[in-house]
Amino acid sequence: MIKSLYRFLSPRFQNLFLDYKVHMTPRWGHGKPPHKRLYTIIDEHRAAYKLLLEKALMYKDRFWAIKNADTETDAAQPAWNNSFLPGLDIVMLYTILSEYKPGKYIEIGSGNSTKVAYKAATENNPGMEIISVDPMPRAEIDRLATMVVRHPFENTDLSLLSTLNAGDVLFVDNSHRLFPNSDATVFFMEVLPELNKGVIVHIHDVYLPYDYPQFMCDRGYSEQYGLAAFLMANPAKYKPLMPCYFVSEDAALSAVLAPLWEHKYLSSVEKHGGSFWLVIGG
Repeated sequence: MIKSLYRFLSPRFQNLFLDYKVHMTPRWGHGKPPHKRLYTIIDEHRAAYKLLLEKALMYKDRFWAIKNADTETDAAQPAWNNSFLPGLDIVMLYTILSEYKPGKYIEIGSGNSTKVAYKAATENNPGMEIISVDPMPRAEIDRLATMVVRHPFENTDLSLLSTLNAGDVLFVDNSHRLFPNSDATVFFMEVLPELNKGVIVHIHDVYLPYDYPQFMCDRGYSEQYGLAAFLMANPAKYKPLMPCYFVSEDAALSAVLAPLWEHKYLSSVEKHGGSFWLVIGG
């Protein structure tokens, strides 16, 4: 009650008043069946997910060298249990940047992801450009990026995204809400349909083919519904590459990384993920 009152009165927050009440609760998954059509589309590529997970194991020594957030003192280094980027998401970001070796990595929303990207670039892809677009990144990461854009994505010159070519990466971790003129809306309406073929795209906090968990429903997250529409309308153009939450919920796929997580230093690490990776097809 006190927290709700604070959010209502604080100038930091923006209140939204709806004409009709909405019962915001998970419709698919979380004790209910997943969305049937989305499950079929995503499950179709499980063999490719398995291969990419197996490639992640090749970097297990690098992952074992990452410290926990409560012991890491170097602000430039990624850390487990950082409250924003779960374990599987760290593993797959590092692996994809190391395996695909993009020439350019643009992230919309910076912080822990920037640290992982910098580590991957330093250790496996030193020529990669890191471009950070974020008005107020949570971590001090300017020195890790090749270029920084410190204003909201919806006010950014979007021609920057047209410089991404096949194999390059666009990492999106923004406000997660589809509102008029929000960064998420601009991404789906003006960016995603225009990306060049072969560009690798990441969107964070995506639970497809399941709904948002209740605590994210409570926040009014809606971004993944935009992604779901793209996937169902044209699964050949928006081809799933690595749906981390789907992997987390799949016993056979999640077991692939068991040799990584069984290390004694990783016993307390969050092993799930919320990253959704896709590739722009023809």
